[in-house]
Amino acid sequence: MRFMTAMTWRRFRLRFFFCRLRRGALVSFVLTAILSGTLPAIASARWCLHAQRPAPSEKESRTPAQQKINSQLLYELYRLRGEAKQKNVPPDPTGVKLDPKGRALVDVRAEVTPALQKNVRTLGGTIESTSTEYRSIIAWVPLKKLEQLAADPAVHAIEPAAQASINK
Repeated sequence: MRFMTAMTWRRFRLRFFFCRLRRGALVSFVLTAILSGTLPAIASARWCLHAQRPAPSEKESRTPAQQKINSQLLYELYRLRGEAKQKNVPPDPTGVKLDPKGRALVDVRAEVTPALQKNVRTLGGTIESTSTEYRSIIAWVPLKKLEQLAADPAVHAIEPAAQASINK
């Protein structure tokens, strides 16, 4: 076995400590490799720190179309599909307004064109209002069709429609 200098040993202990905190399962492998002399101590500690990357979060694994959709709408969609537990969706209410037909009241941010309005209607949506000035379409759209609507290149974002509130 190769002996380490005092400085190398201090570096190793520090890295080994972080390795143990972050990657508990790999600690025994690194310790065994060091004691048997098969791996240099510093290299094995670095390997331990970088060997396993954490799984990507739900937000990092979204498709380009899903990235255009507000998180609260996606959480409702995951609940509808039965994917809420798998995607670690919080159980709190989202505040998304849903109707009995499974449609959400959304604000589609895009250049308002007749083609886009036709696309919303084709997907089973009902348009409440449009504004070319503010580049917005307020519509009831089926939750299951939001991703198809977001895939349209003309759509910039889909958000829950703003609700009026009264202070009493």
